[in-house]
Amino acid sequence: MPHPSAVLRLLGFAVAAGLAMAGVQPLVAATTGSIDIRWAVGLTGPAVLTAGLVFGAGQLSDRGDGVQPPWYSAWLLMPGSFLLAGAAAMCIFGALVQFSLIPWTMWVLLISGGVLWTAAMVLVRSHSH
Repeated sequence: MPHPSAVLRLLGFAVAAGLAMAGVQPLVAATTGSIDIRWAVGLTGPAVLTAGLVFGAGQLSDRGDGVQPPWYSAWLLMPGSFLLAGAAAMCIFGALVQFSLIPWTMWVLLISGGVLWTAAMVLVRSHSH
């Protein structure tokens, strides 16, 4: 069984990687001509940037296997990860249709999810022992 700190690092990578992969989908759809390139860049740019920031915040606060996160870590990280998953879903929907509510919804989910995820990651790392 891996150390909880290793699982936390894997989780931080998985959330950022999942958001980045979903964020690239509109750009892939634009290369096939399914959607407009400006629409795709408007969805891909913020999603990939947020994924980079989320990953960077996790890496900056990582203290290695010498300290282990508290037992309630998953509960703190859950709201932010669900909101970021919703933003990833907006990118995938945006790769299929150009509906005007998608970018606005994605921005709300990215901002709220990114703030909640980063704050929770900082709390978890600072309370690790």
